[in-house]
Amino acid sequence: MRQAPEQTPVFSALWQAPHRPLFLASFLSAFITLAWWPLGVQIGLPAPGFEPVVLWHAHELIFGFAGAAAGGYLLTALPSWTAKPLMNGAPLKLLLLFWGVGRLATAMADHTPFALLIGLNASYPVWLAAILCHQTLSSGAFRKAGFGLAVLCLASADTLFMTAALANQPETALTIARTVILGFALVMVIIGSRAIPAFTNNWLERSQRRELKTQDPRLSRRITLGALTLALIAMVTGQLVTANVAMICAAAALLWTMRTWRTPVILTNPLLAALHLSYAWLPIGLATLGALWFAPRIDPLADALHILTIGAMSGLIMAIAGRAACHHISGDMRANAGFTLGALLIWTTTWVRVLAPVVAEQTSTLLLAAAGLWCLGWATFITGFRPALNGPVTRPILSGKRHSPRDPLSLQTEKSIR
Repeated sequence: MRQAPEQTPVFSALWQAPHRPLFLASFLSAFITLAWWPLGVQIGLPAPGFEPVVLWHAHELIFGFAGAAAGGYLLTALPSWTAKPLMNGAPLKLLLLFWGVGRLATAMADHTPFALLIGLNASYPVWLAAILCHQTLSSGAFRKAGFGLAVLCLASADTLFMTAALANQPETALTIARTVILGFALVMVIIGSRAIPAFTNNWLERSQRRELKTQDPRLSRRITLGALTLALIAMVTGQLVTANVAMICAAAALLWTMRTWRTPVILTNPLLAALHLSYAWLPIGLATLGALWFAPRIDPLADALHILTIGAMSGLIMAIAGRAACHHISGDMRANAGFTLGALLIWTTTWVRVLAPVVAEQTSTLLLAAAGLWCLGWATFITGFRPALNGPVTRPILSGKRHSPRDPLSLQTEKSIR
């Protein structure tokens, strides 16, 4: 049985592990971005200094919110790849400083010199990539160095997005944003397709229902990853028909992979329900986006894209990162009220946002309602995340007591990326 954690000053404890400041920064970014626009502007606050403001909105949710969450996850996984200690202290503070100045610069993009804006926005992903590449290469974990290269690609995409936006090419900027979201979808499949069955099997083992445990569907997972990789390459090279057909194929393979995940059985467990239900938006979003490219008049692609950004990406960030605050003294993990209600509100937000353009006469009202639900969900979730910010760091950070070591799926989340 674990000892109750000792309390330490929160600002000192914050820098003991990368998930603490980076996940918190991600959550606050999610809240502030929509609280400012559209909600704050609606009641008279000045708009961000980035025109058109929808590009600021897209940029901050992709490169700010999701970028910080990705950094928190990768740096949490890094010690299991390199056998080195968790990053802490001054390098972590510098990383968060780079992230913060990037957010400020973007909010004042129309009044910031172009070279300075690009440099400040690139500083966070470049520093993060340098940390990942240095530690993986110096420890011989060469396969994992690819994650550092992926973060460098994110930095390049950020630069291209900013260049297009400031050159008054909003469609080009939004195309870059959609490509990055597809890249995040690939990462979500890499992580989720292993971690979610592992967590599910661990819970089934503990619940004495081991006969329900899922097997590792390697073939369908590889098909999914192959199709998504093809879609991403096709998007980058402008082969849009190939990209959208590949997205539909990836969605079908994902659904086939998930068929044995025992989703109806685990809905009584909020931690697992949040993972399963947010991951389910991935095939729905990929199939919808792929199909709508061939029939764009049915529903605008920009609206359908929120299936992936709110439902899948935001939902999975919440479902995975929030586990750090759910450690129980028994060694198991138990969702707190903030986690459960926050995840439910974000799941509801997805439905409201996706249905908004369908109910034409109520679209504006539903868009504001979705933004309000989003902010309420993240505010609630942040209150539930407070236990993860204080005291000694509990390891493993994103999972609880281990069961059935014979099962190759029962791995620490930090080792779930292969």
